[in-house]
Amino acid sequence: MNAPVRPSPDLPRRLFTTQDVFRMVEAGVMQEDENVELIGGELVVMAAKKNDHEIFKSVLLEWLVKGKADDLRVGVETTLYLAEMLFVEPDLMLYPRALKPQDLSGGDLVLLIEVSDESLSRDLGLKAAIYADHGVRDYWVVDVEARRVIVHRDPTDEGYRSVRSFEADAEVAALLAPALRGRLADLLDNA
Repeated sequence: MNAPVRPSPDLPRRLFTTQDVFRMVEAGVMQEDENVELIGGELVVMAAKKNDHEIFKSVLLEWLVKGKADDLRVGVETTLYLAEMLFVEPDLMLYPRALKPQDLSGGDLVLLIEVSDESLSRDLGLKAAIYADHGVRDYWVVDVEARRVIVHRDPTDEGYRSVRSFEADAEVAALLAPALRGRLADLLDNA
């Protein structure tokens, strides 16, 4: 098998905006349902999701839908436009029903969840930095392999001031929707 070829880091790059991506879809260069994110102007292809990832995401989705207040909506892999050259597709997010997805900012989100298996370092590093910089107040990374929830709170432009890890048998509650509380172990027992 051939190793992937990477361009030299000193070569110029063509950075894209969200509008460029919309035009590529309109022109048929990209499909509307392609699994990509735009990070710093560069298109990043997302990896295919494995079975455990989907089970964890489904269990968390059911928990969010059952426990959320009526004035909140659950987004599943909803595109979140954070800047001209930045959009991401978090696994799950909870936001005010009164807002349309295209109008959301990081500060509007009640809870944002990434389910991580092979993307753990990216979700704890790059994604955490992006979400903190854009004011996401309650960001959870659900680590599939270690069966734990890593909760990020108190965002600044330099990252999160508070990062705590909760093992599967520890109760965790959403900061801005405290009625949403539970133990990952209980949720997975019912999967």
